Amino acid sequence: MNTGPEPGSPTAGAGSGGSAAPDGGGEPHEPVPVGLPPAPEDGRAFTAPADAPSGAGTPPLAGLDLGSTRIKAVVCVQDGRVLGAAERPTPLGENDADALVAAALGTLADALGRSGLARAGRAPAAVGLTGMAETGVPLDREGRPTGPLLAWSDPRGAEQAARLVRSVGAEALHGATGVRPSAKAPLAKWCWLRDERPEALRRMAVWAGAADLVARALTGVTATDATFAQRTMGFDVHRRRWDHELLALGGLSERRLPPVREPGEPVGPVTAEGAARVPGLRPGTPVVIAGHDHLVGAWAAGARTAGDLADSMGTAEAVVTLADTPPDPARALAEGIGYGRHADGRSWYLIAGTGSCGALADWCADLLGLPPGTGRHERFGALLAAAGLGPTGVVVEPYFTGRTAPAPDPHRSLALHGLGPGDGPARLALAVVEATAYQARWMAEAQAALVGAPPRRTLLLGGPVAQPRWPRVKAAVGPWPLHVLAEHRAPAVGAALLAAPAAGLPAPDPLPVTRLRPGPDEDPARYAAVYRDAFLPAVRRPAVPSGGPESRRS
Repeated sequence: MNTGPEPGSPTAGAGSGGSAAPDGGGEPHEPVPVGLPPAPEDGRAFTAPADAPSGAGTPPLAGLDLGSTRIKAVVCVQDGRVLGAAERPTPLGENDADALVAAALGTLADALGRSGLARAGRAPAAVGLTGMAETGVPLDREGRPTGPLLAWSDPRGAEQAARLVRSVGAEALHGATGVRPSAKAPLAKWCWLRDERPEALRRMAVWAGAADLVARALTGVTATDATFAQRTMGFDVHRRRWDHELLALGGLSERRLPPVREPGEPVGPVTAEGAARVPGLRPGTPVVIAGHDHLVGAWAAGARTAGDLADSMGTAEAVVTLADTPPDPARALAEGIGYGRHADGRSWYLIAGTGSCGALADWCADLLGLPPGTGRHERFGALLAAAGLGPTGVVVEPYFTGRTAPAPDPHRSLALHGLGPGDGPARLALAVVEATAYQARWMAEAQAALVGAPPRRTLLLGGPVAQPRWPRVKAAVGPWPLHVLAEHRAPAVGAALLAAPAAGLPAPDPLPVTRLRPGPDEDPARYAAVYRDAFLPAVRRPAVPSGGPESRRS
């Protein structure tokens, strides 16, 4: 096991530096949060407008995003224009490996059908895959599961993660892999399989992550990319290879882990069998595993060089800062911040996250009695519009099940401070949105301290940007220039664009973003004061252990 760069390597002499709570997205099978575009009641969504551009003369590309709650597919051209799109719910039960693949391929087929390519006698030039990290399944030599599909959110492996910390040390694990030890890490899951399902581990020929499963269905080849490998806690992020000593702790060797492709390197071509499962695909089309969804979305939005910061909002929220070198591992671990190589392999990234973004807004909507369904996010948006001037002065501690970053604290719980009888539903809704902005700023500041410089700008992406006021609150709370990406399928589009070089096409430019400033109802100076004098003191106070989410007034 290695805890730093090899002597003489490009990063030797640099500091080397946990895992953000939302690394794979939100909890499986939860309601669509009020900040996200709603899905139709039938479980499928086609989003290509009737006048979608034909892309004639421009090689089309396909992208597939396997999220924790939804699978999204797009067909687009190199400037990011979407010709066809579709989505379906994500099957994530422990016996759902085959269902997950079927849903993913079906969603891709739906998007291809909506794109109109078949009518024009065309097909995608390449397919890119992205999605949640950590989730995976053991497969035998024929590709059949030997054990359960283990989601990143599955608590199995917690005891084994604690044992790894006792035997190896949290700093050593984090220093080598960039991952904060927890049950979500596949290394902990492999240890659980060794302890509880030894036959499943014995029969395992290869471990396949969610995106790897789909790539195998299309190409017949099992492989992965570095951004997924480095989330396993069994991959040396400095030497960019599987760590033999760590794998041995889980009873595995490198031959039972998928080979790691370089950024943009295809897993293989679509086979005749793969093409038969996805009408509109042609045999021979290269398939690329583009990487972890938060990183792929950030890359698509333009976070490609050191100093860029991407705030990826969804059910959960991840803040990603790019740097030229890895962070100091001990300091990063203390803040609960993970790190690794970016999706294009050029920069390092630091990542911190929270599970309480769209999920927090959804909790608020439930509390306020907003009916579920496709109109819920509009009702929540109407509350925000009617909330009056911000900031509210109400401080929400946005933690459902502890805080992972900064200053990890498993005892933090949801709490309200300063809510008075004059604060109605609209003010509470605005306070919840403010809390997500304060928390994101705190995560970004912790990363800036590790990098040693503030970010040049913030790139905001994800479903909640569709709420007119939410991004304006972000612009008022954050001290750095804010640029918003309107495309809410950024990971799927980014996966398609990252696959372009595999088809002999040039690397595409970032998707267009818009500079956003606070609105007339947001006062940046007052927001800065509330963040400094109220939010930070509240969340830094020692927490009282609690059995679950709670609300309190102080």
